[in-house]
Amino acid sequence: MDSPGSNLVDIYTRYCEIISINEHAKSKEELALLSKLVDSRGQSSDRSVIFDDLSKLMSLLNLTVDSHSFTCFYGFVFFICRENGQKNIGVRRAVAVWRLVLTGRFRLLNQWCEFVEKHHRHNISEDTWQQLLPFSRCIHEDLEGYDPKGAWPILIDEFVEHMYRF
Repeated sequence: MDSPGSNLVDIYTRYCEIISINEHAKSKEELALLSKLVDSRGQSSDRSVIFDDLSKLMSLLNLTVDSHSFTCFYGFVFFICRENGQKNIGVRRAVAVWRLVLTGRFRLLNQWCEFVEKHHRHNISEDTWQQLLPFSRCIHEDLEGYDPKGAWPILIDEFVEHMYRF
């Protein structure tokens, strides 16, 4: 793979352009084409190479200023870490990536990652991935900010229940 200054940045830029499209069907089609492009470059066979370059990409981007930019980056991380276009990622990979990209952004990151590693046996869905970011932004260490009537994924609700027990 070329340096993250070329391919990965280009792929990230294209991803952000696609998700900014208001037409859901068109953006899904464009994302599928982008995924095939990534696969055709031989990067999907070893997406761990891309995973390793995420920290380099983070250092190239100014993700501290704009939460919209980080939201786009966070979605891109899920997109690029999937294997062969799957709609989810493995628990081990998800935890490793969360530790990389959410450090300093999620007050309960360590507790979340430990909970997922110990109690979740299935892959992480895109919905759970995407909803963790707003959850991380609204929740405090004492779980203040959590709305039990909110439409959180089951895994997040189970995490909160687990935290209340301890």
